[in-house]
Amino acid sequence: MRQEPLKLKGAPGSPYTRKMLAYMRYRHIRYELLIGDQATTDYDLPSPKVELLPTFYLPNDEGEIEAVVDSTPLIRRFESDFSGRPVLPADPAVNFINYLIEDYADEWLTKAMFHYRWYYDADIKKAGSVLPLWRSMQVSDKEMQRAAEYVSNRQISRLYVVGSNDMTAPVIEDSYRRFLDIMENLLQRQDFVLGNRPSSADFAIYAQLTQLAKFDPTPA
Repeated sequence: MRQEPLKLKGAPGSPYTRKMLAYMRYRHIRYELLIGDQATTDYDLPSPKVELLPTFYLPNDEGEIEAVVDSTPLIRRFESDFSGRPVLPADPAVNFINYLIEDYADEWLTKAMFHYRWYYDADIKKAGSVLPLWRSMQVSDKEMQRAAEYVSNRQISRLYVVGSNDMTAPVIEDSYRRFLDIMENLLQRQDFVLGNRPSSADFAIYAQLTQLAKFDPTPA
């Protein structure tokens, strides 16, 4: 029987959405990406307890659809639910290292992403003018300006959440540059973080770099 596509709500500017889309493409898991209000207007799907992207809509033990977030446990769930092309190493020690690197990308490298995006003027201008359009492109110039100001002001006010300020900026940026040096040296020897095939750590790193290296001008 052909698998029904997994429904998820996400956005191109969300690195965790990018992580899960890349993972599902590699695993050959069919999916349907919902943008903006599609989850509620088109499908009347439930809201998660915490609004995070991506949000998956999956059956619980009673068969009822619930909203599920957090990419790391979602990958572990899908590794059990779907066969073929696994991304978790079979060796327990290597699997622990994989988990550690995945967590580094999800929890530390994302600090660099958020810092660069909302600390420098060029990055703020680009993100503020593009991110609102990923929710809806049917807006007037005035609505777009208000949305850009709202998103930018909200995110800049949250820089403290990732520990970004004038004192810590050099620490975050030095850490990011060290990471790039390590990755460059590693990829000269092998195709993926742990060898010749991707693990969940690769998808986590890729996700943050889709923003740091491909969207935000300063870290790129």
